[in-house]
Amino acid sequence: MIISLFGEVVVKHGKEAEEARLTDKLSPILRSIPGFVSSKNYRADDGEEIGIIRMAWREAFDAWVNEGSHGSAQAIADQIYERFWVQSAETFREYTWENGKRIDDDLTSLFIERQP
Repeated sequence: MIISLFGEVVVKHGKEAEEARLTDKLSPILRSIPGFVSSKNYRADDGEEIGIIRMAWREAFDAWVNEGSHGSAQAIADQIYERFWVQSAETFREYTWENGKRIDDDLTSLFIERQP
């Protein structure tokens, strides 16, 4: 599984609506990529926000990185954002812990985004 984290997203003053429109445009495209698992955002008590995108395999992640609308968004990111960071990694270990026993397994099914 590929996990991409992004955080410390700071939108330029007055660009909030533009950023929301961009997110609304890209979200269904991301979710339509074969191999997409899930995308979630979390906010900590101290206000830090982090997003997590999970893809089943590297090719799915590469398809998202190279997707045309996503690439166009990256080209104008400096017009919308002051800053953000991204970390992407391939899973090298995953397991569950149940009833006192470690179970080594592919955990993709735990994170599949369910459509309402």
